Amino acid sequence: MEQQPQKSAFHVSKLFVCTPVDCKDDVEEKFERSHANLQQQIAGLSDKEMHEMLSQFVCKEKQHDEISVGFLYIMLTEPAMAPKTYRDITLVSRDGMNATVSNLSLLIAEKYAKLTEVARRQLIWVVREFVKHQVINVENVIWNCLRQAGGGDVSHRNLYLVESLLDIFIEYKPWLETIPFLVQSAVYNFVRLIEDHANPALIALRQKEVKFTISLIRDRFHDIIPLGRDFVRLLQNVARIPEFEHLWRDILYNPKSLHPTFNGIWHLLQIRTSRRFLQCRLLPEMERKLHFLASNVKFGNQKRYQDWFQDKYFATPESHSLRSDLIRFIINVIHPTNDMLCSDIIPRWAIIGWLISSCTNPIASANAKLSLFYDWLFFDPAKDNIMNIEPGILVMYHSIRNHPFVSSTLLDFLCRITKNFHLKSEDKIRLGVYNSLKLILDKQVIPNLQPLFESPKLDRELRNLIRENFREFVTPVANMPQPMYPATHSIQAPIFKKESDQRMMQSENTDIGGIGFVHSSANISGLLVDEDNKLAVTPIESTERDTDAVFSDEENAENIGRGNKNDENTDDDDDLPLSKVRLKEKPVPEKLDLPVAISESFETFVTKRNSFTWEAFLKDFRPLPASALDEAQLNYVISNTVLILRETLPQQNVFSESKTEEKFLAKSISYPLYGLFRFLYENEDKSKKPFQTLLSEICDRLTETGYLLLYFMKIHCKLQTRKNAQQSYQFKTAVYRQICEAMDEKVGTCLARDLDLLEKQNTSFYLWLLPDIYREFKSIAINNMELLRITLRCIDAKNLRDIMYSVAQGKLTMLKHDGLIECIRDSLEYETFEQVCLWQLIQAHDVPLKCIQDLLPELEAANHPEALGHLLLLLKNEEPTNEIIRLLLSRDAKSRGDSFVTSALRFWYQRWEEKLSELLASLLTSKYPSSSPNKRKRSKSTSAASSTPSAENVLNHLEHYRRSCRHGSGTGLFVHEPMQRALQSAYSHSNESTKKQFSDLFSLAAEDETTAVGRRGGSGRGRKQPVGKKDSNNHSAGNKKNSDAVKIIFSSDENSSEEDWSKLKVTQAAKKRKKAVNDSD
Repeated sequence: MEQQPQKSAFHVSKLFVCTPVDCKDDVEEKFERSHANLQQQIAGLSDKEMHEMLSQFVCKEKQHDEISVGFLYIMLTEPAMAPKTYRDITLVSRDGMNATVSNLSLLIAEKYAKLTEVARRQLIWVVREFVKHQVINVENVIWNCLRQAGGGDVSHRNLYLVESLLDIFIEYKPWLETIPFLVQSAVYNFVRLIEDHANPALIALRQKEVKFTISLIRDRFHDIIPLGRDFVRLLQNVARIPEFEHLWRDILYNPKSLHPTFNGIWHLLQIRTSRRFLQCRLLPEMERKLHFLASNVKFGNQKRYQDWFQDKYFATPESHSLRSDLIRFIINVIHPTNDMLCSDIIPRWAIIGWLISSCTNPIASANAKLSLFYDWLFFDPAKDNIMNIEPGILVMYHSIRNHPFVSSTLLDFLCRITKNFHLKSEDKIRLGVYNSLKLILDKQVIPNLQPLFESPKLDRELRNLIRENFREFVTPVANMPQPMYPATHSIQAPIFKKESDQRMMQSENTDIGGIGFVHSSANISGLLVDEDNKLAVTPIESTERDTDAVFSDEENAENIGRGNKNDENTDDDDDLPLSKVRLKEKPVPEKLDLPVAISESFETFVTKRNSFTWEAFLKDFRPLPASALDEAQLNYVISNTVLILRETLPQQNVFSESKTEEKFLAKSISYPLYGLFRFLYENEDKSKKPFQTLLSEICDRLTETGYLLLYFMKIHCKLQTRKNAQQSYQFKTAVYRQICEAMDEKVGTCLARDLDLLEKQNTSFYLWLLPDIYREFKSIAINNMELLRITLRCIDAKNLRDIMYSVAQGKLTMLKHDGLIECIRDSLEYETFEQVCLWQLIQAHDVPLKCIQDLLPELEAANHPEALGHLLLLLKNEEPTNEIIRLLLSRDAKSRGDSFVTSALRFWYQRWEEKLSELLASLLTSKYPSSSPNKRKRSKSTSAASSTPSAENVLNHLEHYRRSCRHGSGTGLFVHEPMQRALQSAYSHSNESTKKQFSDLFSLAAEDETTAVGRRGGSGRGRKQPVGKKDSNNHSAGNKKNSDAVKIIFSSDENSSEEDWSKLKVTQAAKKRKKAVNDSD
C-alpha cells in the first residue's frame, strides 16, 4: 500500500508537462535522475555541510555534470529556492558554470515546448542571472531562446518569451553590443517578429521592439552589414513603420551616415545571408519535421504529413508569414545529396510548391514567391550555389502540365520582379536572373526551357511578357533543331484553363508583387520595357535530350521515331534530379528480343502508336504465361508501353469538347489508353500474370487511368446505344473491378480516389458521370460519405438544382434511409453551404423524419445551426407523437432555454393544443411511477432509455416554454386536465429545491375542492364527492378563495402582468369542472 503513492509520484514531473502516453527520452531521464540523486545527497545537511560534501563530490566530471543538472532542475521548478540554489551552484561549479550553460542550452533546444509554465518563467529568471553575471557562453542560451520565439505566433506564451528577451537586451545593452553575433541575431529576429505584431492590441510591445531594434541597427551598423540580402527582405516588410522608413531613406540616399564603409543597398544585396540566421527563424521542432519530410517521406505519400504540418503551424491568420521563413530555410539549408536526388524521396520543389499553393493570404503569397526567387535576382555563379536556384525552376517546370495555374503565376511574378524590385539596379538584377537560367541549362537541371516558356497552357499576354524579358532563352521556331522539339508548336487544341482565369490571377499577382518591394513601380501592371539587348548572349546550344515525356504538348506523336524517342527519354530520366518525379517512369532499357508470339505486334505498336496496333498487341500478350517472359523482357514491355500511353494521351483536352456530338465523343476515346479499356470491355475472362502485371503498372504510373476508364464506359455505352437503339449496352462495372484487383485495392477506395482526381481535373464531367456512378456502383456509392463530400465541395446552386431535378425524376439516388443518420453526423463539421446542400438533397430524397429523429438530442444550438434549422422545418410537417416528444425533451435544457424545443412546441400548440398537452403530461407523469402504478410495471428498452429525458429536464423545457408565452398566448397548454394532474403530481413528488426552482410553473396547477398544490387530496383518484345544495354556498365561497389564491400565486411571478389571460383561463377551467360535477349529481 505504501508503494503506490511512490509509483504515481515517479510519473509526475515538476519540469515537464507529460501525458500518460508520453515516454521519457534521454534528456528528461537525465534531468529527473540528476535531481533525484542531488536531493538524496543533500537531504538533512546544512549549507556548510552540503558545500563541503559537494565540493569533494564534483571532482569527477560525471558527478560534476550531474550536480549541475540537479541544481538547474531546482532553479527551474522552485522559484522560492532559486536565488539560494544559484548561489550554491556558483560555489560548487568547477568550470565557470559551463556544464550548467550547456545543459540549459540543450534543454531549451530540445524540450522547451514541454516545459511547465513555472519552468518557462524561471528559465527567463535564470537567463537574466547568467547575463547579469556575464557567465561564459550565455550567448548560446540566448540564441536558443530566440529560436523558440516563433514567427507567425501571437499566443500569450510566445509573446511572454519575446517581451522577456527584449527586456533583457534593453537592460543589458552594453553587454549585448560586445558580442557581434548576438547583435546580428537579435536584430534579425526582432525585425522579423515586428511584422507579426501589427495588431493594435500589441502596439506597446511593437513600439518597444522598434525603438530597441532601430537604436541597435544605427549604433552597430558595421555588425549588421554581414546579415546580407535576407535582412533587406525583412526590412521591406516593416518599411511602412516611420522609424524604419527613415532608416530606408538613409540606406538608399545617405548610406555613409550609417557607416563609412557602407556603400548602399546593393552592398547588402550582394552578401548571402548566413544559414544560421535563416535557421534561427524556425522552431527546432519545426526544423526536425522539415528535415524528416525532405529526407524520409516518399514522393506521393506526403499528404498526411503536410496536413498535420498545416494544422499545427498554419492554424492562425498570423501564421501565413511563416511560409517565407520555411521557403528560405528549405532553399538555403536543406541541400539533398546525390543519392537522395536519385531516390523516390519527396523533392524540395514539391514541398515549396505546396507551401505556395496552399497560401490564402495575398501579401504572404507575394512574399513567399519573392523568397523562392530571391537568390535568382543576385545570382553570381562564381560564389553562389546552384542548389539555391534549383527549386524555383523545378516548381514551374513540373507544375506546367497538371498545375499550369501555379507555373503561370510564378513566371509572371519573375518577369515583373526582375524589372520592379530595384529600378536603379535593374541591369544587375537582369544579369542575376540570366546567370541563373544559363547555369540551370548548363548543369542540366532541366533539359531546356521551351516546354515551360512556350507552353500553350500559358496566357498569350504572359508568353509575350516572357519573350520580352527572356528573349535570350526563347528560340524561334524556324531555328529550332528538329530532333529537339518535334511537335511542340503543332498544337491547335484550346487551352484547358480559361485564359480569363489566368489573366485574373496574373493581375492579382501583379498587384501583390508591388507590396513591400523597394522602389516598386506604381503602374507595375503595365507592360515591361525591354532592354535593347544590353546583355550580349549567345543562343543555347541544342541538345538531344527532351522532356516531352512528362510535359509534352503533343496530341499525336505518330511521326516520332521509336528508337530516337526511347534514347531521348532514357537520357532525360538520368539527368533529372529525381527518378520518380516524372510520375515514376523508369528509364527505358535497351532493346531486347521478345517472344515470337508478341514480338511483331509489339514492334508495330511502338512504331505506329495507335489504338489498333495497341489492341492487336494486347490480344497476343494476354494469353502469354509467366514462363514465356523473364523479368527484363517484362520491364522492357512495361516501360515502353507506359511511355507511349503517356505521350499519346492529350495534355489539354482530355475530355470531349461536347457531351452530345458523336464526332467529339468518339475522338475523345480514340487514343491508345482507351484501346486498353475497349479490350478489357470485350474480354472479361481472367488474364495471365504478365498481363495483370502490365495492367497494374499502367494504373500505378498513370494516375488518371481510373477516372478515364469511368469516362470511357460512359461514352462507349452512349455511342453504342445510338448505333443500335434496340439493344441496351451495359455499363460494365466488372472492368473497373478488374482494374481495382490489379492494383490490389478495394473498389470503394479506388472509386473515391479516382472521382476525387476527376473532380479536380474537370468538375463538369464529374457531375456528368455522377448519375452513372450511383446507378452502377449502387451498393458502394449510396450513402458513401467520401463521394458525397466530393460532390458537396464542388457544386454551386445551379449544380444542386440539376442534381435535385435528377433525383426528382428518379434518374439519381444518392441517399437511402438506412445509415443516413451516420452520414448526417459526419457532415456536421462541413462548411455551411455544404451542409445546406446536403439537407436539400435529403429533402429531395423524401427522407421521413423517423429515419433521422434520433439526431434531435445530439445537436447543439451553438455548433449545428444548419441541421437544427432543417430539422425544425421537418418537425413543422409532422404531428407530435410520444417518440418525437421524448427525443425533443431529451435535449439539454440550458439556463437560457432551448429555442429549438420552444419553437417546435409553440408551433404544435397552434394546431394540436390538446394532443400536445396530453403527450407532455403523459411524459411528465411517467417520471413519477408512484402516481401511475400501472405504468410502473412496464419495462423500457435500452435504446429508449438512452435518450429518455429526466423529470428535471422535462420541467426545465416546460418552464422555458412558459416564459416564452407573452400576453397569455400559449399558456392554454397548461389548463387541460391531464397537464394539471401531471403538474400536481410533479409538485407532490419533488424536493424543496425543485419546488422552489419551478414554483412559477407549478403555480399553473389550479387547486380544487379536494386537492391543493403541494397537498395530496384525501379522496385520491376517482370522481369527486357530490356537492349538496346546502354546501353549494360554501363550495362557491371556497372556489372564490381558491381563485384568490391563484391570483396571489400569479402575482408572485415577475411576468404576472403579461399572464392575465392565463389566470382567467385557469379560473374558467376550474368553474367548468365544478359545473360538470354539479350537473352529473
